[in-house]
Amino acid sequence: MSVSDTLPALDIAARRSASRAEPPAPQEAEEDSYALTVTLRDGGHALSRIVTVLNSLCVTELTFRTSNEAPALCEIVVPAADAPRARAKLLRCVHVLDVTARRVRRRGPGSDRDHAEDPPGRPG
Repeated sequence: MSVSDTLPALDIAARRSASRAEPPAPQEAEEDSYALTVTLRDGGHALSRIVTVLNSLCVTELTFRTSNEAPALCEIVVPAADAPRARAKLLRCVHVLDVTARRVRRRGPGSDRDHAEDPPGRPG
């Protein structure tokens, strides 16, 4: 190849890459998640059992509260796609007394929850 053969090709490639506009920055899209509130008997290993049961699912938040007078409460936030499977897995646990679900809207990854609402058509 001669210099005259390669330079036009390089010039065309440079013009193409310069003409390609940067894609617009993604706007803060709302993503639906479900907050599963789990009421359970805490026998000392309840939290580790919940973590083990849900290890194959995407969990974005997990809070765990215990009290001497009342059953333990655990709130787990999962994407909407994983919510039915997570709820079914939790209901099979021996220590779990009840699981309720409510829909939570989030703006973008890692942001705080905007608002919560009860899921339509899902058992509370």
